[in-house]
Amino acid sequence: MICLTAYYVRADTIPALHTGFQAHYGFIIPHSDAIEAVSHTNPYGFELGINKLHTSFNRWQVFNAYWISGVQAGYFNFQNPSVVGSAYELTLFAEPVVYHKSGFLFSIRGGMGLSYHTRIYDEAGNQANQFFSTRLAFPLFIDLRVKQRLAGKTFITLSGCYNHISNGGFKQPNKGMNFPTLALGLEYFHAAVPALDHNYSSSLSVPEPGISLVLQTLTALKVIGESDEYPEQNAFIYGFNVRGAKQLKTWYALNLGAELLIDGYIKELVEREQTGLDHKRAAITVGQDFLLGKVAFSQVFGIYLYSPYEPRDPVYQKYELTYSFTPDFSAGFFLKAHRHVAEMMGLCFSYSYKW
Repeated sequence: MICLTAYYVRADTIPALHTGFQAHYGFIIPHSDAIEAVSHTNPYGFELGINKLHTSFNRWQVFNAYWISGVQAGYFNFQNPSVVGSAYELTLFAEPVVYHKSGFLFSIRGGMGLSYHTRIYDEAGNQANQFFSTRLAFPLFIDLRVKQRLAGKTFITLSGCYNHISNGGFKQPNKGMNFPTLALGLEYFHAAVPALDHNYSSSLSVPEPGISLVLQTLTALKVIGESDEYPEQNAFIYGFNVRGAKQLKTWYALNLGAELLIDGYIKELVEREQTGLDHKRAAITVGQDFLLGKVAFSQVFGIYLYSPYEPRDPVYQKYELTYSFTPDFSAGFFLKAHRHVAEMMGLCFSYSYKW
């Protein structure tokens, strides 16, 4: 487990609210033949955010760094109005400050939320748009951001952004859109900019030799579309993952385990196709965990050992973002994908036991 030196914990008493605006311009990655023909445009967009810089030690422990949180509303135009249309977004984000000195900051902003799309896939009238098949989707993004104080309370920002939008496999087709952008913006603090000069530190250490046994449950929901014989139907998916994790650094661990998924979506497909195949899937998994205070980001690589209903690929990736509510219990979100195509997105709950 991670140990922190005890400090007097106080709230964020310094008002650090600030408003941000940025303009984006980028390109679409044609990651699938199905969307290649409609990928040669340059999306542009605008975002307006309300942010707060956290300065207390209690907040510092979340990432072991100063960080910013906030909500932002945005608009993206994909410059193909008849096929792909536009998207309106509302997202939440967290932004750890990696480096700061004399009015200069380097930070990493990551977030997710909801988006509304003006044009979606339609079998009769818009088959070319296989990016999105639902009006509501889930945007995810990560930004590498530099900020420089211009004067007083105003900062100029320059960001390199990687944006992804899909419905998380909720409904097909769901190729999703990946579009990097370059963004230029301004941030304005509504009061004096707090000094990031507290001498916070932690006595982080790698635990005694041993392995943590992690027991995890997964759950997701998907929609299978209607056909001539069957109506549209919701499908529930749940699963279990058992893995051993070995912490090598204060911020890094490796894991090895096994995963079982009981897939109601496949079960419904099997019943419709009348193939009689088993709808369960089992895999071995290997991955890495990045430990950022109470927040952890995990990348897992899975290889199917048992999958009678043939998957898109024999291997898959799973990404997890979790928050530790106690030293042993954490919860968060996961995204399972085959290469660039998301298969499902849902919730995960984990219990860790030092073995």
